[in-house]
Amino acid sequence: MLGRAEMATGAHSTADELLPHYDIESAHDITIEAPVQSVYEAARGLDLAASWTIRFLFRLRGLPTTALNLEGLNQLHFKTLLEDPPYRYVLGLAGQFWRPSGHLLDFDPQSFTTLEPPGFAKAIWSFEIKVLTPARCSIRTMTRVHCIDETARRSFRRYWRFIGPFSGLTRRRMLHLIKKSAEGRSDAGRR
Repeated sequence: MLGRAEMATGAHSTADELLPHYDIESAHDITIEAPVQSVYEAARGLDLAASWTIRFLFRLRGLPTTALNLEGLNQLHFKTLLEDPPYRYVLGLAGQFWRPSGHLLDFDPQSFTTLEPPGFAKAIWSFEIKVLTPARCSIRTMTRVHCIDETARRSFRRYWRFIGPFSGLTRRRMLHLIKKSAEGRSDAGRR
């Protein structure tokens, strides 16, 4: 289902190039009173550990909660697939997300589109910024997951029924952190 942003801008193109076939897609967006560079820097510099909600949800998964910034996520095998400053970046990961540890695979980002390990799923997590005015932007995060085979699909669907709402909560909370940071940067720049 396409939201306003996709219908107006064709924003699916990046996701369609990296993960054209998918089992789930979930998108969230927020409007931010700040210029595009401030929004991009806030998104790239985001530390998810700033949110107790996100830290709690990561702890439930048994994941570390000390380095929940882009560098820390890279150490957890989230890979940067595309970066187009100051408008977008896309992370990719592959694993068995339904397992407590996620069983995340280490992979070469260049091989992401052809990566097809049986029993696994792969996902993209994109951040796209649309300039509305010189001092206002919207940022949208989208997650897509593609299960490689039916075994993975069945396991993922059971997992997603439970975790899907928490995943959405995490991304909405993350967008509010980006908004707070970007608007703070913008306010500081005006003083």
